[in-house]
Amino acid sequence: RKPAALCDSHIPWDAGRQRLSDMSISTSSSDSLDLDRSMPLFGYEGDTNSSLEDLEGESDQESMAPPLKPKKKRSSSFVLPKIVKSQLRKVSGVFSSFMTPEKRMIKKIAEMSRDKRTYFGCLVQDYVSFLQENKECHVSSTDMLQTIRQFMTQVKNYLSQSSELDPPIESLIPEDQIDVVLEKAMHKCILKPLKGHIEAMLKEFHTTDGSWKQLKENLQLVRQRNPQELGVFVPTPDFVDVEKIKVKFMTMQKMYSPEKKVMLLLRVCKLIYTVMENNSGRLYGADDFLPVLTYVLAQCDMLELDTEIEYMMELLDPSLLHGEGGYYLTSAYGALSLIKNFQEEQAAQLLSSEARDTLRQWHKRRTTNRTIPSVDDFQNYLRVAFQEVTSGCTGKTLLVRPYITTEDVCQLCAEKFKVANPEEYRLFLFVDDTWQQLTEDTYPQKIKAELHSRPQPQVFHFVYKRLNSDPYGAVLQNSSD
Repeated sequence: RKPAALCDSHIPWDAGRQRLSDMSISTSSSDSLDLDRSMPLFGYEGDTNSSLEDLEGESDQESMAPPLKPKKKRSSSFVLPKIVKSQLRKVSGVFSSFMTPEKRMIKKIAEMSRDKRTYFGCLVQDYVSFLQENKECHVSSTDMLQTIRQFMTQVKNYLSQSSELDPPIESLIPEDQIDVVLEKAMHKCILKPLKGHIEAMLKEFHTTDGSWKQLKENLQLVRQRNPQELGVFVPTPDFVDVEKIKVKFMTMQKMYSPEKKVMLLLRVCKLIYTVMENNSGRLYGADDFLPVLTYVLAQCDMLELDTEIEYMMELLDPSLLHGEGGYYLTSAYGALSLIKNFQEEQAAQLLSSEARDTLRQWHKRRTTNRTIPSVDDFQNYLRVAFQEVTSGCTGKTLLVRPYITTEDVCQLCAEKFKVANPEEYRLFLFVDDTWQQLTEDTYPQKIKAELHSRPQPQVFHFVYKRLNSDPYGAVLQNSSD
């Protein structure tokens, strides 16, 4: 009897007897660009006016295909004739041929990210699984978002050097656009499946530290003040305009792309500037704009704007922090800081020195050259199946570094799977329908790396199970899950 597939990777494997050794991936990259001080007014003009449907169409409500798995046959009372299926495939092919090279490449990368037979797919799926299963692995919201941004940057650089993409990205995309296309693909591959998790964790962090409670109270205080008490001496958006802005912010919440969120923020800022100038016939600067933005954010009364701004500030591509995008993003941060630091007896019209220092540190951290973790630091995830005859098969994604031995992994598995008698369990490698017990002094990550380098794709799994258990029974029992 052949065991059914377990819950791990589909990775290249060769049946040869050569020793499993380590595999290195050469990367040289940086999550930064030189600081550009130029800030043209509404430099996103073309995007903000012409892509409303694109922006508002990108939401978490989009259907997202799950990771690729072996298909199961299901009984159905209705079966399409072969000739109809053939015609549908032809029509699908015709529509695909009309896709722009950019969309074709993003679609290809998204499909590959769900296919664990590829190294890239395994890397992405293991990282996403690890974050979702280990909520305690980050100490703060900033720590979590910074790690995700670093992972996106390094995976993007891996793809730019990888031979897994077929056809190669440079055959479809001009060289000066490759980074832009890869960034959009990272949003789809990584941020889209993590969107719900990130939102939940941001809410949990800010609820636990009490910052949302304070923000809620201050929003109420600011809303009770008239514009002049907030330092606003220019025309402000009326009720109808505020409602339009609120709708745009609600649309922003549905997006997973930080770039498109920023484009929508620019549209809001443009609307505010238009109201200010049309109702007075004069131009205004930043000193007049910040109090009005503060007033508008308070009128919208949305706690979630705090995490939306944090999401954009930490996950946006550093190249977009130079110029207008970064300027209006920091303006939104400043407006929220005024609300957070609002005192009932004294309206805060200027940013506190602490808020200014925080902004300076943030801008320096996101835009200056620095050494960041390589892709090797983000491949330290190992998916391990836990097999029991009574309960079937489950799995967890564990943080396992290259120098960790099989003995150490077994101890970690015993803790994670809550095994009462760990001396009866060992770590096995299941590949080509055979089981191999790993000795205590071997290195699972090195074995995994070698398996990734094999030319022919084969299914393999790391399985933590009893020494004397039936190697097939529990696997078959779980085959229908």
